[in-house]
Amino acid sequence: MKRVGITICNYNKSGMVCKCIEAILEQKYRDYDLFVVDNASTDDSVSVIRDNFSDKVVLLRNYENLGGSGGFNTGLREMMKNDYEYLMCVDNDAMLDEDAVGKLVDFLDSHIECGMAASKIYHLEYPNIVQNYGQTIDFDYYCTEANYFGEKEDGTMPEFVYADALPACSLMVRRSVIDVIGLLPEENFLYWDDTEWGYKCNQAGYKVASVGASKAAHAMGARREDANTFPTYYAWRNWIRFFMKYTPEEKWLEMAATFLSSIYEVEFWGNYNEVFSKANTVMAAYDDAIHGIMGKARAGRIFDMDQDDSFVESAEGIEDEYERGRELFVYMQLPLFIRQLKALRG
Repeated sequence: MKRVGITICNYNKSGMVCKCIEAILEQKYRDYDLFVVDNASTDDSVSVIRDNFSDKVVLLRNYENLGGSGGFNTGLREMMKNDYEYLMCVDNDAMLDEDAVGKLVDFLDSHIECGMAASKIYHLEYPNIVQNYGQTIDFDYYCTEANYFGEKEDGTMPEFVYADALPACSLMVRRSVIDVIGLLPEENFLYWDDTEWGYKCNQAGYKVASVGASKAAHAMGARREDANTFPTYYAWRNWIRFFMKYTPEEKWLEMAATFLSSIYEVEFWGNYNEVFSKANTVMAAYDDAIHGIMGKARAGRIFDMDQDDSFVESAEGIEDEYERGRELFVYMQLPLFIRQLKALRG
């Protein structure tokens, strides 16, 4: 039995996933099996993978799109039927350096306190610029930040970084840790699932680390609103839900005011500019988050982008109107937010 099981989650990226598979097959470390989960792609992904890699990978097919978390979990569940010591998730648009897998194995072997380890992630388009070297979860500003984001690699960064969470695009986890904390939170569908997974790992007493010797390049652009508000919905809903679940009780009012002010800002400028797609999606995401409606977005949550280049976002001359509206919105929504928060937290 191999020590490592690796799963790639793919959706409609036949060209990228082939390059991703090839990069893994070129790893110096060889003690692994490779699984590819196709998440109900509508392009030629399945046929391309079968034609080129049928003897090198185990192809698993979901017959509906289960999102990033559900797709990865399909692979993780299959791999957990075997006795792999380490399980690894790789995005279909991540290109791993030839030492990436082996260096993660080495790190986990020598750091028994660590439950998860991720590669140091660079921009695929700008390979000398760091995209993620661990994530910090901020319970003062209710956000997460990628360490060293946008910084140029100069060789002075630490050899590894312990963090609050890690991106799942090139992430290895101990099988024994999954037995404790469970799989990726599938209800997220997309975004914040890896953040929550890393946070739960830390809560369970294991450290999580980004490892500088393990390198991967990752494409950006998944959250761009080129055509519709698909990324907006999941980013906002799961952002709100995460902090509702994990913020200490003494900070509930501060957290609620922060979220409600952010939602109001999007709503105000959407209405002011008569550009409603993002505002409508954010309000739907907020409503679903506080009512615990998770999983794949229901109808009426995602909208085509408005085609308008005249967007104005300046309170100059309307400061009083903006502030009165914000205070009223927070005042009106705060009781509902806190009531739903109490129900969630029991």
